[in-house]
Amino acid sequence: MEKTVSYKVIDRVELSHTKVELRDDGITQFFYGDNFNYTMKETEELIDVTVKMTKGVVHKMLRIPGKFSTIDMEVMKYISRGKGTLYTLADSFVLFSMPQRILGNFYLRMNKPLVPTKLFNEVEEADKWLQSLDTEELRRLHKLRVAQFN
Repeated sequence: MEKTVSYKVIDRVELSHTKVELRDDGITQFFYGDNFNYTMKETEELIDVTVKMTKGVVHKMLRIPGKFSTIDMEVMKYISRGKGTLYTLADSFVLFSMPQRILGNFYLRMNKPLVPTKLFNEVEEADKWLQSLDTEELRRLHKLRVAQFN
């Protein structure tokens, strides 16, 4: 069975550690590099790129980590419960290895993200889940988060 792509990539930025693509269906996808430890430095760089790319409009996020890449605890807190939640409507992570799955489950249990967040084994499953979410309801919840941080 052939995979069909129902979106068009309308903007793309390639950084030394991550490729970011803005899709015309309201999803921003991140292809993270291999063998890299993501810190607040890279996170802030990605947020700057994403905000410019989306012109400040928040989107659903499809995140695809690279092989053997990790993320600092500070970044986990920032994107799950901190001001990092102001840049996303929902988060999906596609995890390919057992260490990533362990880290992902730790992230969900310990950080309890404020935005809808799920872990997946396949890109298609993550994409389908993001598409199923009510964007208007997510935007309403986003406005409440913005008020909470102001």
